Amino acid sequence: MKEIKKYINEITGRMFNSIKEALKAEEKSREIKELFSFWENVPKDNDCEFANGLWCYQRTNEDYFRLKISLVKAIKKHEPWIAKQYDDPKIGGLNEAHAGSYMIGRYLDDGDSELYYYHYLIDRICPICLREWGQPYYAMHCSHDKKSKQIREQKNDK
Repeated sequence: MKEIKKYINEITGRMFNSIKEALKAEEKSREIKELFSFWENVPKDNDCEFANGLWCYQRTNEDYFRLKISLVKAIKKHEPWIAKQYDDPKIGGLNEAHAGSYMIGRYLDDGDSELYYYHYLIDRICPICLREWGQPYYAMHCSHDKKSKQIREQKNDK
């Protein structure tokens, strides 16, 4: 039997073979965590009612656009290979309009990026009424009315 030594990024839990790789990944994770520290997570839902579309969480314009801008900023810094795909002058460079796009999601998921979580958040928010749902399906099929579902309000104590 041979003993092996691994190093863990304490923020994400990912394991690395060298301390150098782990420290680099942990610094990246720390920067990402700080960049998105403004984001208030949905209250705990032990009964999976949120995931099953029984209630949604009302977001603000400010936080929704800040989420999209922060994702673009993080991609440019931490996943420059993705930003490079948008360098074509016809596209005009990576910007917040691309933040929730299918291709950005594919790049982040296929590249096993921790930024995929924030892309998934954007997918779960209805771009019209800014309600965050437990799954993208409910955001895509949002009725925007106040009667059909329970809406939990975001705290305004920021």
